[in-house]
Amino acid sequence: MAPSTPGIDKSSPGAAPNPAASHGSGVPTSGRVERLMRTRLRGAADGTVPECTGSMITGVWCLDREGRPTALTAASLLDQTLATSLRAAAPELTWMVTTELQLNFLVPPPIDGVVLEAWTRSGFVDQRGGVSFGTLRGPDGTEHVHAVGWFQAVGPSPAGALDHFHSMGALPLGPESNVSLDTLLGMRSQAWSAADEKPANDEGFLRGPDFPVIHEFMNRNGTVHGGAITMMAGLAAKAAIPTPENFDLQSLRMVFLRPSTGPIATRARIRHAGRSLYIVDLELFSSRTTPGSTTSRASDTDMREDLDKAFESKPIAQAHAIFRPAR
Repeated sequence: MAPSTPGIDKSSPGAAPNPAASHGSGVPTSGRVERLMRTRLRGAADGTVPECTGSMITGVWCLDREGRPTALTAASLLDQTLATSLRAAAPELTWMVTTELQLNFLVPPPIDGVVLEAWTRSGFVDQRGGVSFGTLRGPDGTEHVHAVGWFQAVGPSPAGALDHFHSMGALPLGPESNVSLDTLLGMRSQAWSAADEKPANDEGFLRGPDFPVIHEFMNRNGTVHGGAITMMAGLAAKAAIPTPENFDLQSLRMVFLRPSTGPIATRARIRHAGRSLYIVDLELFSSRTTPGSTTSRASDTDMREDLDKAFESKPIAQAHAIFRPAR
């Protein structure tokens, strides 16, 4: 994933250099994904007690494809800040990756420019990694998201993509960034089933939306930002529901398996289809999974070929999503 703590820059999976060493600051540096999601990262003094380790501003980018408010936009912020607390509690863990991210969505966020804060703390840590816990809170104390992140220590990764990461993070936000989350991530829908057709519970995986990964979504290690992958997973899982406007995301569990550097394809399987609960399993694939590439936007033809080949490889991530009726 992208840089998230002093001394840590995460790939998904993969790692990158120590931003504190690179910039002489204990405050994590932000890339393009953080900018697009209007997040601001901070350091942590202790790591073992709850601290405000970052914040985000809400807006139209907190709307999903159906126009409903979603805190899925906070996936990048929470992933980063959970690691911030773990790194503060164990500074010797210079290199880490996120292996699992669990998000429970409690209350949809307002979208009128409210500042939401991430409060995080480490729970357990040893020389191999650890786990952190966090919440996303509004100015009135309302908790919008509960989060748990598991991290593992790894060896150093190449830093060839650092210049690209910093140059992307320095770009201004134009009017094209004031769009809903699905548009911001370049989501391209695939046909699922007819809107009035209820899929069988034992139905196999169905092709889901594609995400033509562009160079803005790369992290320090030249791989697709894990926060972006998490947001893609949430949107793709909801797209599997024949009437997505009637449901909101209740929880999302991500498991990161391999790094990705190319367009992402998804497939989903509906595990349960009910009036009060929908359960969707999702797999994400990428045809190019070699770290270090900072390829810019590909042509439509090349992208189509990449996405067609993606399912020939192993998944880069798996997700389990649960939806409840929209409020």
